Amino acid sequence: MNRRLFRRLLITLPAPALVAAQAPQSVPVVQPALPAPLAPQPPVVVPPRVMPQLSDEQRSQLRAFLDTAASNGVAPSETTSAAPERQDNTTLITAALDYARALHSGRLAPGDFQNNWGLRPVAYDPWPGFSDAVAQDRLREWFATLPPPYAGYDTLKKALATYRAIDKAGGWSQVPDGPSLGLGATGDRVTALRERLAIEDSDVSKVGDKLDDALAAAVQRAQKRYGLEPNGIVGKDTLAALNVPAHDRVRQIEANMERWRWLPAELPEHRVQVNIAAAVLTVFDADKPVTSMRAVTGRPGDETPMLSSQIHSIVFNPPWNVPSSIATKELWPKERAHKGYLRAHGFKVIGTGPNARLQQSPKKSALGKVKFDFDNPYGVYLHDTPTQGTFDRYSRLASHGCVRLAHPVDLAKLALKDDAEWTPEAIDAALQKGDTVRARLNDPIAVFLLYWTAYASADGRVSFLGDPYGWDATLADRIEAGANRAKQLVATR
Repeated sequence: MNRRLFRRLLITLPAPALVAAQAPQSVPVVQPALPAPLAPQPPVVVPPRVMPQLSDEQRSQLRAFLDTAASNGVAPSETTSAAPERQDNTTLITAALDYARALHSGRLAPGDFQNNWGLRPVAYDPWPGFSDAVAQDRLREWFATLPPPYAGYDTLKKALATYRAIDKAGGWSQVPDGPSLGLGATGDRVTALRERLAIEDSDVSKVGDKLDDALAAAVQRAQKRYGLEPNGIVGKDTLAALNVPAHDRVRQIEANMERWRWLPAELPEHRVQVNIAAAVLTVFDADKPVTSMRAVTGRPGDETPMLSSQIHSIVFNPPWNVPSSIATKELWPKERAHKGYLRAHGFKVIGTGPNARLQQSPKKSALGKVKFDFDNPYGVYLHDTPTQGTFDRYSRLASHGCVRLAHPVDLAKLALKDDAEWTPEAIDAALQKGDTVRARLNDPIAVFLLYWTAYASADGRVSFLGDPYGWDATLADRIEAGANRAKQLVATR
């Protein structure tokens, strides 16, 4: 009997027949009829998209829509550069679809994202919405659904127009290098400082060559917008921030507008947000900020990734399972240089050979007393720290990638406020006892780690932080490279 058919027979026979089939046979076994082979299935054919014939009014609306590309920080499509009478139906629709996709979910191709840019836009096909809007003659309503629906995006859009105008007018002159300028300083550099500050701050008088109280207050306002210590003294860092060219500020705004497009169309009302660049955590309840605290985020080279996830549990008195990269680069060399270092700092070796790893006891853990766990491929989390001095700095990029919190116990109590078991008193008791305990959240809390270096207030004042990871420049360069590829693609259509 063919071996394959024999196996098929064993599977299809009932249990008594199976026993019989396994016994020696003295008579021929009747083979069951095999089913006819399946007929080959035709490939799935996706019907071609038939471009709708636009009315004159709809063509006019599409052109008006395409004219908003520059104001949204998106380069106008090459397909619309021709005179209106030369823009045929298909060309106009193709340009509108390209722009709609860029406006709604960004301009980066999947391969243009860095690995630690873990926040990615959902794939978006504008065709269904567009074709439905044409059929129902509701194009304007469809246009309104495309940009990110956030005030943070809208204020940056206004800021983009302002700084483009400044750039087009020649930008600003550099404040000459030299010694720090403090209260009472005079001379040409102070005059240049006044002129520079007055471009972004309408309250600054351009007249005078003395750094008086009013000008020192203006310096402090600028320092706050740049994320610097507001001491009123124009030192190296303040001078560097003032001398960033206006064109670079335009690119910075455009990069941050692009990141807004990577967010979901609706943010959870209850969430935790970390601005990595500013090293600040904010808690939102009912979509409104209810508390914030200083944080410490990854230093350049150990960047904190952008991502979204959900905090599912809080660990009190956590041990620290040391990542192998940190153990290899930092801890094992310290042990070799100073025998007994690991034991003195509460580390123990788990395992042997190449699989050996280090764990630090809860009593001396670098994670402090509290850790917030959320799933992510980077192995990062929010946590406490026994080293509190870093929170007093204005630049707080000093971690290995995780986010250290200034007030983690307060955050834990807020996260568990509706849990009858984990009352504030129970949390305090667990921390005091010192045993490692995991508290699972009944309702996980959304967490977003974001990289905002440019944002504007309702009154139009724009804050520009440094670009510590170089992500603004990288993103702006990749957007421009993608735009150039798109132009080449358009040329071949």
